[in-house]
Amino acid sequence: MDLRIRPWLHRILSAKAEALWVLSGQTGNALGILLGMKILTQFLNPYEFGRLSVANTVVLLISVSVFGPLGHGFMRFWSISHDRGRMKDFFFITDRYAGWLLLMVLLGSLAFAFLCSVTTWHGYQSLMAVALMVGASRGYFGLKLAVLLGARKRKIVALMNSGAAILKPLMAALLVILLTPSADCAIWGYLIATWVILLVVEHYYRNFIKEDLKHSLNGSDNTLDARKMGKEILAFSWPFCAWGIFVWIHQSCDRWSLLAFHSADVVGAFSVVALLAAYPLMFASGFMLNLFMPVAYARAGDLSSPVALKSAYKLILMMSALYGLGSLVLIILFALFHETVVLLMSRSEYVRFSYLLPTLTLSWAFFYLGESLAAFGFVAKKPKIYILPKVISAIMAALGSFYFSFEMGARGVVWALGISGIFYATWCAIIAYGLFVKMSTHSPNSDPLEQAQ
Repeated sequence: MDLRIRPWLHRILSAKAEALWVLSGQTGNALGILLGMKILTQFLNPYEFGRLSVANTVVLLISVSVFGPLGHGFMRFWSISHDRGRMKDFFFITDRYAGWLLLMVLLGSLAFAFLCSVTTWHGYQSLMAVALMVGASRGYFGLKLAVLLGARKRKIVALMNSGAAILKPLMAALLVILLTPSADCAIWGYLIATWVILLVVEHYYRNFIKEDLKHSLNGSDNTLDARKMGKEILAFSWPFCAWGIFVWIHQSCDRWSLLAFHSADVVGAFSVVALLAAYPLMFASGFMLNLFMPVAYARAGDLSSPVALKSAYKLILMMSALYGLGSLVLIILFALFHETVVLLMSRSEYVRFSYLLPTLTLSWAFFYLGESLAAFGFVAKKPKIYILPKVISAIMAALGSFYFSFEMGARGVVWALGISGIFYATWCAIIAYGLFVKMSTHSPNSDPLEQAQ
């Protein structure tokens, strides 16, 4: 009896340890964001904080929308390459892709700085150029962390993500105090902190490669095989890249629309509310995805077993339900204590839009619910089916934000995000329903759009 129980006990303890590291990583990341908002709003006025918020949208564009899609491919194909015994090919191609992408973005930052210098955006030249470098550096070590996450090295991923999130605002605050209270100084602090974390991640990653290759069956250096694997990774990743820009539009159009028709101080005050509304949901969504997705990928395997695929789908369904319940609790709390929460995390100059916190949280709750439900298609290796809903919802958010920002100000932006979020979540739910219910009568490789109809 003891021999039967021992393997199950080991699995439970192992899963518990992984969950704790995922939670600690997401918690550290959340603390870094909230710490940064609390500290920087004490030293920066709403105008400078608004400029920094706009710069952070550029960081988000590069690190998440440009580098992030390739990270999905790296995480997904680590286990596939491991099963095939082709880890040498995998590490060769991932290093090459990461290096080329980093170089391209850094060259792009120089071109962008030159463009700003010959336009009316010359006041944002330094700010945006450094933001591009921060995004590129963060995206580069994010690719390495994606490989480590695929290998279920959750401890180092949690420590590095937490370290980056906490070190960035501390370094930014230090430069702001020593030099001048401006967004330009803050973004340079972000860059220095990101470089420090990048060096640490790169050192650990090189040691990880050496250890992993000792246990790999791949002893050849076949360039053709590596290129073939690279094409597989790109084929899986490009849909993420295709919609990545539109996801960024969805997540950033609020600040850009307010900047277009109002001043940067309005952007700064609204950004505090926007961070408080969106980030707890990002935290919950990120925690769920980092915890459940590697397990779901492992359960689904190569999609040859309908039973295994159904098990992965059930896991994702449970993940989405937990996320929905947590979102509801958060919205209720914000409805009761919105002004207290905003004042606690900033200062009195930033309270002017606190009344929008519950409805803005509801708007983002729908969007991130859609992101959770999109995991159904990711497991089925059909991410392309989400391109259209992401594109259309992003266009709705952008057009709506600019129109309603002009007509209604910050309140109109919340309406635009809410409408587009409901649209996106509904479409993803329809696709998930089709994949889950009709799975038993269709091959996993058949067209999911037909299954969702």
